[in-house]
This record gives sequence, C-alpha cells and structure tokens, in this order.
Amino acid sequence: MDYIVLDLEWNQPMSYNSSAYKSVGGRLLFEMIQIGAIRLNDQLEITDSFNQLIQPTHYVKLHPRIKRITGISQDDLCDAPQFVEAAEHFRAWCGDDCAILTWGCDDISVLQQNLDFFGFSTPFPPMYDLQKLYGELVQDTKNRTGLKSAMEHFEIEPEADHPFHNALNDAYYTALVFKKCPKPEDVLRFSQTARKLTHEERTRRTEKCDVIRVGRPAEAIHGKHAKTPPCPVCGHRCELAADYIAKPDGSQQALCVCGDHGLFFCTVKFQKGEKGRKDMVRTVSMAEEQNPAYVSTKLIQWQNKLAAQQAAQEEA
Repeated sequence: MDYIVLDLEWNQPMSYNSSAYKSVGGRLLFEMIQIGAIRLNDQLEITDSFNQLIQPTHYVKLHPRIKRITGISQDDLCDAPQFVEAAEHFRAWCGDDCAILTWGCDDISVLQQNLDFFGFSTPFPPMYDLQKLYGELVQDTKNRTGLKSAMEHFEIEPEADHPFHNALNDAYYTALVFKKCPKPEDVLRFSQTARKLTHEERTRRTEKCDVIRVGRPAEAIHGKHAKTPPCPVCGHRCELAADYIAKPDGSQQALCVCGDHGLFFCTVKFQKGEKGRKDMVRTVSMAEEQNPAYVSTKLIQWQNKLAAQQAAQEEA
C-alpha cells in the first residue's frame, strides 16, 4: 500500500459582501486553486509527486492575501484546468491501493466541499490525520501543532527552493515529518472525515476570542497577551502595527499584522474575574479587506487617530 501525502491551496472571495460570494453562499466558502501530493511506498520511499494548478470559476480574481502567501499569480491559473478535470487527474493518479494523509482536517474539508459543489462523485481512498499522530507522539493532543513546529521538532530544515504555502512543497515537508515518526504506520489509527464548512467556519478561521486571567489592567495592556496576540488562522504571534486606542465602550483596540495572513484588529476588554482578579477578554479578527492600499490607508488613519487621542489626553 502507498501513502499519499496531500496538501491544498485555495482562494476566497474578495469580500463576503461580494456578488461572487452571494451567488453561491455557504456552498463554496473556499475554491481550490492547487493540489499538491507526494507518494511514498510501503518502505516510506518517495516515489512520485503530483502538482496541479486549478483555474477558479467562481472566485475568479485571486485575493491579494492568497497571492502574497502562495506566490501564485492570476496568469498562473489562466491556462490551468478547472476543478472537475483537475480532480479526475488527481483521483486517477492516486489509484486505489493507498491511504491519503493530511496535516489536520482543513484540507479534506475544503476538498469535500469542492467535490460536492462541482458534482464530483467518484469516491477517494480513505483519509488519515498525520497531525493527530504527531500530537500523540509529543503528548499534546489538545493543541493542533503547526507543520513548521513539527519540522523543528524533527530538525527538518526548510529548503530555499521549496517555500512554504505551496501545495506541493507543503506536501513534501509533511512527507518528511511522516518519515521521521517512530511508528508511521500508526497514522492509520487516525481516520478522518470531512466536516461541513459553514459561514461560522469561515468566521472561526478569521476570528479568535480568549479570556485570560491577568493582574492589573494597566500592566496587562503592555504584556505579551496584548502586545503579541495570536493570528486566528495560523496561531503564530502577530506584531502590533499601531498601538491601542480607547473605545467608547471601555474596550481598547489595536492594529496587528501576521506576516502570512495580513491585517487584524485586536480588541481587549477587562472584566471582573474570580477572587478579585481581572480577566482580559481578547478578540482578534481579520480585517475584511487585505489589499495593500487598504492596509496603508488604515495604518495612516489609525496613527492620526492615536495622535489626536494622545494630544487630547495631554491637554487635559
């Protein structure tokens, strides 16, 4: 039996208020634009690879964030096959005597939604979650460890000619992690099925809310939980692009940036916790737009607003 390590890249609507999104609604939250896969034999030797770009038919214009992350351009996709043809090629390449492995369940959920939307009914081989095997290996089954962290654990160095966020390259790195597992065949204990993607799922990927017990609010606003909030998409720490501004409802809000996923708003509010302590409610949400002009304009507006607020405080 062969192991097929699969990774996908997908596009999203320019706006969830756009006509493109409204025409399909929650039936197609993300439209696939690349399939990458690595084949390993039963001796865990890499024997083949699959790389296919896909021309989108609904979210035709690439979102700026997707272009920045993947390096895929609009021109790269114009001559690519559309989804059904690409899926047929991939299914034929897989064969039947294989197991498909992914890092987490996002890829198979997006794959299944695209299969359902475009009416592709040919069943795929069984799928398994390598991320869960790794979690068991490092005795951390609660958190979903990122691929980069697993590579660091196994001392796998990224290669300059294999950048991340390319479906084939990420599948290659995932295959290297798989080969390093002490009992890689145990991945077959972690079968997975696609979950139904909904509008709430889209929100979950772009918004994260945490309640954190803190001491004094004046100190907490300058601490790591407020200064380096996690990106809700990848979990990596964001950097503040502009400092916090007090809001009329008593909360404070700042702009922060993830190097991979763009501009976010971090909102913190303090409330009474247990035993006289304070809780900080921290919400990190993605800005609706991510194009460079919007980001630049928003940063300037934020800096001007912050300067005006500071000047008013000094006058008082």
